[in-house]
Parts: sequence; structure tokens; C-alpha cells
Amino acid sequence: MLELKNKINLFLHSIFFEKFIIFLILINLIVFVLQTDSFICKFIGKYLNVIEYISMIIFSVEYILRVVALKKFKDIFSIYMIIDLLAILPFYLSFIPINTVFLRLLRLMRLFRIAKITRYVNAISNIKQAFVTRKNELIITSVIFLIAVFLSSTFIYFAEHKTGNLAFRSIPSSFWWAIVTITTVGYGDAYPITFLGKFIASFTAIFGVGLHGLVIGVISSALIDVVNIQIKDSKTYKLKEKK
Repeated sequence: MLELKNKINLFLHSIFFEKFIIFLILINLIVFVLQTDSFICKFIGKYLNVIEYISMIIFSVEYILRVVALKKFKDIFSIYMIIDLLAILPFYLSFIPINTVFLRLLRLMRLFRIAKITRYVNAISNIKQAFVTRKNELIITSVIFLIAVFLSSTFIYFAEHKTGNLAFRSIPSSFWWAIVTITTVGYGDAYPITFLGKFIASFTAIFGVGLHGLVIGVISSALIDVVNIQIKDSKTYKLKEKK
């Protein structure tokens, strides 16, 4: 049994299989997008269904192989195994008579197929590791963002609520303006007209730019550290091989 598990693991982690699964995931995402267009489905809808059926068979076999190759049964509840299950579950549940709302939710869950790609792409693993290593800094940055949204919403409310602008009729309703201003999106659907309101908006926008720089700096620094560690480990491994 142990020998069988080792053979399955070697197959699942082979470069050919990993590239094939990545290709299949991308094809599935294209199919998912095309199936939302009724005009396209009139012409190639049956072919899209065939691709999905074949893909689900392959994904299902892959999941079964991964279950068989598990060292411990509790590993079936690992994040990657759950993602693999959620990627195929909506397909089988779609054959059960259920209400349309739940069916739409199942169709949306098909997007979990894109999460499967995180198992195979090293760059995504690097990003994940970067977030893990800098989680404390990111938490602090998130807290600063929430405080900024709260303060901006409060200040702009007191500056603008008497103008009759419904966007600033309360502090909670001002949250939308604060979020789009701090993130520098600025949809223009809500803007101050008083001098004090414009001053607060200017300060909020400038603070948002600075906050962006802080977040980018934290993440980019973490990514550089992760890549440098990988390069160092790779060089160490090569030196050991030469010896």
C-alpha cells in the first residue's frame, strides 16, 4: 500500500501532470465564462458541456487519487483538499432537483476551480508566504485603514450633512465616500461642496496614497525576502550536490 501511495504521489507531482492540470483549469475558466453568453451557447453550447464533463471526470479521478495517497486521513480536511472537493462538488449536486437560488450558488462555486491552480503555481505560493511572514504588519495596516475610514466618514458627515447631500446624511452612509476616496478610486458619485468638506477630502485622498505606498512596501519587501531565501536554498542545494 505504501508503494502504491508513493507511485501516486510521484505521478501527481510530476511536471507533466501539473502542467496538464493548470491547462485544464484555464480551459474550464474559459468554458465557465462562455457558458454565461446565450448567443455563444446556441452554437457551441454542447461542446462546452462535453469539455466540462470530461474535465470533471479528470478532476474527480485526481481527487480520488489524492485521497488514496494521503498519509493521514485527517489530511483530507487540509485547505488544498477542501478546495479540490469544492471544485467538483457543484457539478454533481447540479443533478439533484434543487431550487434555482441554490443552483446559482452552486454555479458560482465553480470558481473554486481557479483556486486549484494555487497548488501548482510557485508564484502564488510565494505570495501566500509573503502574506504569512508579514501578517502582523498587514494587520496593523488594515487597522489603520479602518480607523481612517471611520475618522474620514465622521469628519465629512459633520462638514457636509447640512448641505442636503444624501451621500453624507449619516456617518454609515459616508463610509462609501471614505472608502472610494482612501482607495483613490473616486467614482464621483459623492463629493463635498463646502470648503471644510473639500479640505477633509483632500487630506483623505493624500492619506490614501500614502497608505497604498505602505501596503505595497510591506508586500514587496516580503516577496523579495521569500525569493532571496529560495535563491539561497537553491545555491546551497547545488553546492551540496557538487560535493
